[in-house]
Amino acid sequence: MRAEKLLDDMDYEFELKNIPPEISADCGLGLKFASVVNYEQVYKFLARDGIEIEGLYYIDKQDKEKNIDKIR
Repeated sequence: MRAEKLLDDMDYEFELKNIPPEISADCGLGLKFASVVNYEQVYKFLARDGIEIEGLYYIDKQDKEKNIDKIR
């Protein structure tokens, strides 16, 4: 929730989503960005504020196929 507030202040378009089971079996939440952002800048910004980040992923859905690439 704190990450949500910080990123709102930076004018990023995103939504809070459940993390896909392919990434984590936990019932965690993640941020889905509406467009391409500078992921390194977002990572450093959130980490600097003490927000724990388990990973950054790029998810590409095409038809019934889902490709997940870990960015960091």
